[in-house]
Parts: sequence; C-alpha cells; structure tokens
Amino acid sequence: MDTESFKLDVHVQAWSQGRSLGFLSTVVISLHREVEEFLIKEKDDSVTSLGSYPDSSCHDPLISLKLPCFKPNDVFHRLQSQLHDHVMSEQISSKIVEAQRQRSQSFYSQQQPLFMIVSVKLTQKVYSVVPCISSPSATDVDQEEESETCAICLENMSRSENYCQMPYCKHCYHEGCVTKWVIGHNNSCPLCRKPVDK
Repeated sequence: MDTESFKLDVHVQAWSQGRSLGFLSTVVISLHREVEEFLIKEKDDSVTSLGSYPDSSCHDPLISLKLPCFKPNDVFHRLQSQLHDHVMSEQISSKIVEAQRQRSQSFYSQQQPLFMIVSVKLTQKVYSVVPCISSPSATDVDQEEESETCAICLENMSRSENYCQMPYCKHCYHEGCVTKWVIGHNNSCPLCRKPVDK
C-alpha cells in the first residue's frame, strides 16, 4: 500500500523596484518539484528515508506576474490562472502578500513598486508500506490469524529457528515439533486437523 503527501516550501525576497521599470510590481516565481520516498515497516511502524530526486515528469517554466496591487484575492486569481492549482496558488499568494506588507511598512516603500523573487519547492512524499510478513504467521481455514507460537510446544517461533509449514494448510510449527507429531501417528495438522497427505 502506498500513500502520498505534499510539502510546499515558499521563500520570498522583495526589493523596491525603480520607476524606470514601470508602476507595476514584478513577481518572478520559480517552481522546483521533487519526490522523496520513504519506507514504512508495518511491523514496528519504523520509517526509513530512501532519498529524494527531482521530479522529471513535470517541467515548470518561470512564471512572471505584473501586479498593479497586492490585494490577496487579485494575487490569488492571477496565480491560479498560471498554476491551475487552488491549494498551491492560495499558499504562494499568501506568502507574496505577507512579504509585500512587511516591505511596505514605511510610507516611501508603499509608493514604490516591488520586484519579488519567489522560490517554491514542492516535495511529493511517497510512503511505501511494507506489510508485516513474519515467518511463521499462520492462518486457519477461516482466515483467522494465529499467534507466532508453535501450537505443539506452545513456545514462540522466531526467524532464526527452523520451522515447517503444513502441506495443505498455512499453519506453521517448529520443525522438530511437527516431526515428532507426525511420527507419533498424528497424520493431521494439530490446529485444523487437515491430513498431512491426501
């Protein structure tokens, strides 16, 4: 089973723009996409990073916007028309508006158009869940899970021990235990009683 999530990092730099470039503020947005893979072991919920790499399936050109004002709704709609992604446009536009507010706290700065560089990194996090496959997990006819205990000697089984799975069912036992069981003329599985040979 795989699950996915996204992380969006937005960094904005703003400077006052000279009047020679016009009265509109300029916002240049660069978008970088990457994929980061993780492995989750279902048995103990441990998470291991497998690394990250650029997402080559998408190529995002630079986006350049000329803004007459920094009204949140206006910035959002202009971004939405370029990105076609509601959530991403909402988050980036809020960062742009916030940067403009911080920059224009003085009266002089309010009169100046701004030049902004917005760096956006979109990380798609992919989690691959590894199911718990532990020998000797056993299921009976009704698909009920049994514990990792040998039903003959009632002791736990571990991967390091030799174990044996019955031929016509999925039940597992210590190899020595099942050998003694069958030699003792018990020609069936100790749990579900399916015969060892048909």
